[in-house]
Amino acid sequence: MKCFRCNKDINKKDKYYSFTEYSKGIKIKTDYAHKECWDNFLKQIDSATNSLNKSNYLLNAMGSHMRKIGIIPDAEVVI
Repeated sequence: MKCFRCNKDINKKDKYYSFTEYSKGIKIKTDYAHKECWDNFLKQIDSATNSLNKSNYLLNAMGSHMRKIGIIPDAEVVI
Protein backbone atom coordinates (compact mmCIF):
# COMPACT_ATOMS: atom_id res chain seq x y z
CA MET A 1 0.00 0.00 0.00
CA LYS A 2 1.15 3.54 -0.75
CA CYS A 3 0.02 6.73 0.93
CA PHE A 4 -1.67 8.93 -1.66
CA ARG A 5 -0.51 12.05 0.23
CA CYS A 6 3.26 11.35 0.46
CA ASN A 7 3.56 8.37 -1.95
CA LYS A 8 5.57 6.36 0.61
CA ASP A 9 4.84 2.77 1.57
CA ILE A 10 2.45 2.09 4.45
CA ASN A 11 3.33 -0.82 6.73
CA LYS A 12 0.53 -3.01 8.05
CA LYS A 13 1.41 -1.98 11.63
CA ASP A 14 1.35 1.77 10.85
CA LYS A 15 -1.65 3.93 11.67
CA TYR A 16 -3.43 4.68 8.41
CA TYR A 17 -6.77 5.48 6.83
CA SER A 18 -8.37 3.70 3.92
CA PHE A 19 -10.74 5.55 1.60
CA THR A 20 -13.02 3.40 -0.51
CA GLU A 21 -14.92 4.83 -3.46
CA TYR A 22 -18.21 3.25 -4.51
CA SER A 23 -20.42 3.92 -7.50
CA LYS A 24 -23.90 2.44 -7.62
CA GLY A 25 -22.95 -0.05 -4.92
CA ILE A 26 -19.85 -1.25 -6.77
CA LYS A 27 -16.41 -0.75 -5.25
CA ILE A 28 -14.35 1.39 -7.64
CA LYS A 29 -11.07 1.84 -5.76
CA THR A 30 -9.46 2.11 -2.34
CA ASP A 31 -6.82 4.71 -1.45
CA TYR A 32 -4.69 4.79 1.67
CA ALA A 33 -3.06 7.56 3.71
CA HIS A 34 -0.84 7.61 6.78
CA LYS A 35 -2.75 8.99 9.74
CA GLU A 36 -0.09 11.66 10.18
CA CYS A 37 -0.26 12.70 6.50
CA TRP A 38 -4.06 12.96 6.60
CA ASP A 39 -4.05 14.87 9.91
CA ASN A 40 -1.50 17.36 8.49
CA PHE A 41 -3.72 17.81 5.42
CA LEU A 42 -6.73 18.57 7.64
CA LYS A 43 -4.66 21.10 9.63
CA GLN A 44 -3.72 22.86 6.38
CA ILE A 45 -7.38 23.11 5.40
CA ASP A 46 -8.28 24.44 8.84
CA SER A 47 -5.47 26.99 8.66
CA ALA A 48 -6.58 28.16 5.22
CA THR A 49 -10.18 28.45 6.43
CA ASN A 50 -9.10 30.54 9.43
CA SER A 51 -7.02 32.82 7.19
CA LEU A 52 -9.96 33.29 4.84
CA ASN A 53 -12.30 34.06 7.75
CA LYS A 54 -9.88 36.69 9.09
CA SER A 55 -9.54 38.26 5.63
CA ASN A 56 -13.30 38.41 5.19
CA TYR A 57 -13.67 39.99 8.64
CA LEU A 58 -11.11 42.67 7.78
CA LEU A 59 -12.74 43.39 4.40
CA ASN A 60 -16.17 43.70 6.00
CA ALA A 61 -14.78 46.00 8.70
CA MET A 62 -13.06 48.18 6.08
CA GLY A 63 -16.25 48.35 4.02
CA SER A 64 -18.30 49.34 7.08
CA HIS A 65 -15.79 52.05 8.00
CA MET A 66 -15.72 53.40 4.42
CA ARG A 67 -19.54 53.58 4.39
CA LYS A 68 -19.46 55.30 7.79
CA ILE A 69 -17.10 58.05 6.58
CA GLY A 70 -18.90 58.43 3.25
CA ILE A 71 -16.40 56.91 0.80
CA ILE A 72 -18.83 54.16 -0.18
CA PRO A 73 -22.56 54.86 -0.39
CA ASP A 74 -24.88 52.78 1.76
CA ALA A 75 -26.32 49.74 0.00
CA GLU A 76 -29.82 50.29 -1.27
CA VAL A 77 -32.35 47.77 0.02
CA VAL A 78 -34.95 46.76 -2.56
CA ILE A 79 -38.09 44.98 -1.36
